[in-house]
Amino acid sequence: MKAVYVAPPPIRPTRRLTARLAADVMSDPVDTIPADAPLDDALRAMVRLHHRHLVAVDRDGRCAGVLSDRAIAAEWARDPASLPVRRVASTLATRPAVVGPLATILDVARFMRATGTDAVAVADTDGYPLGIVTGTDLVALLAA
Repeated sequence: MKAVYVAPPPIRPTRRLTARLAADVMSDPVDTIPADAPLDDALRAMVRLHHRHLVAVDRDGRCAGVLSDRAIAAEWARDPASLPVRRVASTLATRPAVVGPLATILDVARFMRATGTDAVAVADTDGYPLGIVTGTDLVALLAA
């Protein structure tokens, strides 16, 4: 007789869980890349750090958005020779994936769903990065 795994019944997230703040769930410290850096530098940083996302920052160190490994892969597929030439800023979404530390997890999840992204930067009121919330962070929260 074979053992069969039977999952427990699904648990609906409680209001308390969805009301938690982004600052409580985010990964920090956050790894950043200058928005004017070439994509090949960003790719090397992702490989070195074992990350799938980096927070892009402007010259003043404020959040410009989130760079994903998928954005780099799409650019490479379009033109492999472009990675040393194209800048991080050219691949960032028009609507920056940035929320404040007081955003709730429900707000973060809804933002991610609406924008089709799997990570958002968490920034202070002046726009400086504090951390990042990824889909992996949300799954870990639900599984805890």
